[in-house]
Amino acid sequence: MRGENKRKEAILILGLTIILLYILSFIKIDYEIAGLKLKTIDIFLDIRSDNSSDSGKNHSFHLQHNNYFLSEANIFSSIVHIFESPKDNLNFTALSQGVKTKITGNTKQLSYFFDALKNIKSKPVRIAHYGDSIIEGDLITADIREALQKKYGGNAVGWLGIVSQDITFRTTTKHTFSDNWENATIYTNNPKKLPFGISGEVAIPKGNAWVQYETTRIRKTLKDFTIVKLYYSHAKNSQIYYSFDGGPKQTAQLKTGTNIQELTLVPNGKAQSIRIEFPIAEQAYVYGVSLENESGIFVDNFPLRGNSGVDLNQISLNVLKDFSKYRDYNLIILEFGLNILGTTTTDYNWYEREMTKVINLFKSAYPKASIIMISVHDKAMKKGSNFVTDPAVLKLLEAQKKIAEKNNIAFWNLFEAMGGENSMQKWVNSNPPLAFKDYVHFNDQGAAKIAQLFVESLLEEFK
Repeated sequence: MRGENKRKEAILILGLTIILLYILSFIKIDYEIAGLKLKTIDIFLDIRSDNSSDSGKNHSFHLQHNNYFLSEANIFSSIVHIFESPKDNLNFTALSQGVKTKITGNTKQLSYFFDALKNIKSKPVRIAHYGDSIIEGDLITADIREALQKKYGGNAVGWLGIVSQDITFRTTTKHTFSDNWENATIYTNNPKKLPFGISGEVAIPKGNAWVQYETTRIRKTLKDFTIVKLYYSHAKNSQIYYSFDGGPKQTAQLKTGTNIQELTLVPNGKAQSIRIEFPIAEQAYVYGVSLENESGIFVDNFPLRGNSGVDLNQISLNVLKDFSKYRDYNLIILEFGLNILGTTTTDYNWYEREMTKVINLFKSAYPKASIIMISVHDKAMKKGSNFVTDPAVLKLLEAQKKIAEKNNIAFWNLFEAMGGENSMQKWVNSNPPLAFKDYVHFNDQGAAKIAQLFVESLLEEFK
């Protein structure tokens, strides 16, 4: 009889725990008590579906997991992550997966970036992070940004597009916009041959269009901003409206001309949101904004869903040079490879040729920027009852090494940093999981681990 009562109590406790975790999954938490950081948990991470499409490309960031069920491992993993132990100086959770991997190739050209770091008190340092769906939603980039900002100063998220595909799962900024924008991207289509901006995107208001950005408290370095920079070209002689934190509308005049223009909007003190309105149809070609503060380090996230990276060649050199006057990047990170593996060919000579053009394009626009290529990561395929490395990954990895060597840039081997062959299966099955069960994409914890490994390798080169 006593045993029966204890079983009922155990079931009751388990039920209450699941209910509590269910409630906590929908509450944003970012507090610190007595050195312990409380953070948001999500017990449905592996079963949550996402309806975003991949526009016919090879991969999208979030996949549907309708056939997976909540397991005890999920529950206990979530319990563990309610209380997070103090992190190291880079603010990353100490996870067991991953191998310390040195940056190779021409590490001497990293001196452009390192020299900028030495002078960061007198001039902001800027990093551009280009990648495919692996960085969509500000994944990996956000953790690189947070680590560097905590070490070298600065806060705010940096670059944000006008019309974006990742607003449903991006946590670092709440981004909304009206449905009356015409937009084109290098990863979809561009029937009117509009000029792409630095992010490979362009948007044109159809009249009374608006866009709004609001900070979140998910990361301490992103909770506010003191400067907003708007980038546009081909503007009519007209004004836009803007307001900070729901305050009164203000007006700003747009400059005419075909060159890239930067319009700076400054709130009275720190702000948490801005709304920008474009009242006139085809008022300008609008490329994006940057939320910033006066000093420190800024890391811009440029995700190109379903793209191999070669389409960056569609951005004109003149446009990049125009942007370089305002966004003078000290480091450019190129992180592609995922979508090339979806092709039937394993001959990557074309890829080597096209990526060489991309690298030369950025070298021409940013002659004093360091460039790092991050390699393809491990991708698993099912073989019998096991998941093993897709053989195409190894061939592509060798092609990327050749690209870095040929173009005299730095190279960081993410495949090796993960643990080499068959490492993706370990990342998926680790506790907590570091990747989704598609055996292709990382979750937020895996993204943080990758960022940790990369930043440690980068700063190890800093003399």
